[in-house]
Amino acid sequence: MNDNLSDIELIRQVLRENNPRAFEMLMQRYSLQVYSTALRLMHDEEDAAEVTQMAFIQAYKQLASWQGGNFGSWVTVIANHIGLRLLEKEKRRGEVRFDDVRCTTDLADVADETYNEQKEQQLQALEQAITQLPEQEQQIIRWHYYEGVPLQQIAYRLGQTENNIKVRLFRIRERLKKKIEHGNNN
Repeated sequence: MNDNLSDIELIRQVLRENNPRAFEMLMQRYSLQVYSTALRLMHDEEDAAEVTQMAFIQAYKQLASWQGGNFGSWVTVIANHIGLRLLEKEKRRGEVRFDDVRCTTDLADVADETYNEQKEQQLQALEQAITQLPEQEQQIIRWHYYEGVPLQQIAYRLGQTENNIKVRLFRIRERLKKKIEHGNNN
């Protein structure tokens, strides 16, 4: 099979000719992109591999509903949704991942300050409030504040507009502020 075929040509071969080799070529083209996204989300190589596999299976099943655009981006969004659902299931079952426990402040912000018990309590309250957010909102916080992912990239990963992500971040910050002010009971 010709490796120079476009995504659209390969998808046509899968849909019209039921050609499994054409879909394998699509998987080869985009598996690293999808896996990288899954790994950033899941923080575990095995989980990321599972999410990647599940995303391609779902993409294959839904291939007829693909409406054009970048196929790799489409599969990456599918992987992101699968990963978020898996993380949410873990959260509901009470499973805790070591990687999910992170420092909630930039060290540069506190480097010049001496240790302060009140500051420590505020950081703990913030961390506690973040863990009470829905998984997707926690992910947005992790990407933007911990990993420095630009808003445009977050929007792309979640299949939303940049303005939508800005509004969500604003609302998340407001909720966190209220939770901290009212003792995390909201």
